[in-house]
Amino acid sequence: MLRRKEYIELYKSFEIKFVSPYGDTREFIKVQLYKQIVSSRISENIKRKPLIVFYFASNGIDIPKEDWTYEMKESAREYSLDYPVPGAGKRYSNFGNTIRFLTSIITILTCTIIFYLYNQKTIQLKSDLDEFTSFPKTGDKYYGSMTQPISNSDIPEKSYGWIKIIYVNPNDSIVSYRTSFDLGAVSFNTLETDYTNFEFIIFEGKFKVTGDREIKIISPSKKMRFKSQVIDDNIRNYKISAN
Repeated sequence: MLRRKEYIELYKSFEIKFVSPYGDTREFIKVQLYKQIVSSRISENIKRKPLIVFYFASNGIDIPKEDWTYEMKESAREYSLDYPVPGAGKRYSNFGNTIRFLTSIITILTCTIIFYLYNQKTIQLKSDLDEFTSFPKTGDKYYGSMTQPISNSDIPEKSYGWIKIIYVNPNDSIVSYRTSFDLGAVSFNTLETDYTNFEFIIFEGKFKVTGDREIKIISPSKKMRFKSQVIDDNIRNYKISAN
């Protein structure tokens, strides 16, 4: 427990004549200025504004703040300036300084770890995207959209699924590939679609990188196109490397 305490401590006292708030006569009024202190195991805070009390010197009766005359209110403002609270401010105990030190260390370590993890993630993502857009190897698999003409028609049909690279010619950027048996509607859970069984028909096209997250394979006739695009940052959802 921090055991927080609040208390006051007298630091200035004197008598002066004021017109009584309860009559027209001038009477000796005692003025006392107090420090307002809030302390705990961690710190001690002495407020900069004093607590000012007026009471009759003759009988010691306190004058409530709501009964102060205009003269008393103005005098109280002046006393706050003329007799500032000594030692005002916040001071930390040895225990408090230790807590602050440990908190600073934890904050620095946390920020360092977050920065490190963010950098590692950024570096890894860049490496993965470089791998995704690099020229494919035999055995690489991609998930994406396949646009091809319907039989005996030039009307394109789009379907989604995996392809497997079976031959590459880096000099001409030509690749040959087979399509999955499981071509169909788009799936956001790409790894739940079949990426192990492929058709026997072989297609050929030119491999192109069209963005830092997108590749295309376009047939010589340009009627058949395959496009793979990384939507999230998990590259394996869109490319499974042969090794």
